[in-house]
Amino acid sequence: MIAYIKGILTEKNPTTAIIETGGVGYNLFISLPTYEKLPSVGDELKLSVYQHVREDALLLFGFLSEQEKRAFLDLLTVSGIGPKLALNILSSSNVNDLYYNIANENQAALTRIQGLGKKTAQRLIIELKDKAANRIGTIATGSVETTAVSRDEIQAAILALESLGYSRSEAQESILKAARVFKQGASVEELLKEALKG
Repeated sequence: MIAYIKGILTEKNPTTAIIETGGVGYNLFISLPTYEKLPSVGDELKLSVYQHVREDALLLFGFLSEQEKRAFLDLLTVSGIGPKLALNILSSSNVNDLYYNIANENQAALTRIQGLGKKTAQRLIIELKDKAANRIGTIATGSVETTAVSRDEIQAAILALESLGYSRSEAQESILKAARVFKQGASVEELLKEALKG
C-alpha cells in the first residue's frame, strides 16, 4: 500500500493533482480544500495517500492534512459511501463542521451537501455519531491541553457562542484563546466573558 507520495507537482486542478517522482507521474484525486492549499506547479509536494483498488482500476486519493485523511477514512466506514462520494463531502464541508453536524444529528445541514441524500445522511449520523463527538473533542481541545480548563467546559462554551451567532470556527478560536488565559480551570460563564472581551 502507498502511504504517501513526495515529488514535484506537475499539474493541478480542483479535483486532481499529478505528482512526478522517480520519473513516474501519479494522478491523485483531491478535495477542494487540498487543492486550495497546493503549492505552485513545479514545487515539491508531499501528499498522504489512500489507495483504492477495484477490479478495473487502482485509484489514488491525496490529502495535505492527516485530519482530512482521517475524516475520509471515517466516511468510508459508512455503508453506501465510497471514496468518490467521501471526497465530494470533504469538498463541500470542512472537517470540523462535518463532525459537528454528524455529532449533533443535523440532518438538514448534511443533506445540503451535493450528492448526499436523506438516507445517506441518516446512516452517517447513526454510524458515525459517537466517533464524530470524540473527533470534535480532539479538535476543540488539541491546542489547550496544557491548560486546566476541562474539555466539557470548552465544548459547552463553544456551543454557547454559536448560539449567539458565531460560526463554528470563530467560536472555537475565541474559546480556545480564552481558555489559555486561565491557569486553574474556568467555568463556562468565565470562558464566555473572557472570549467576549476580544
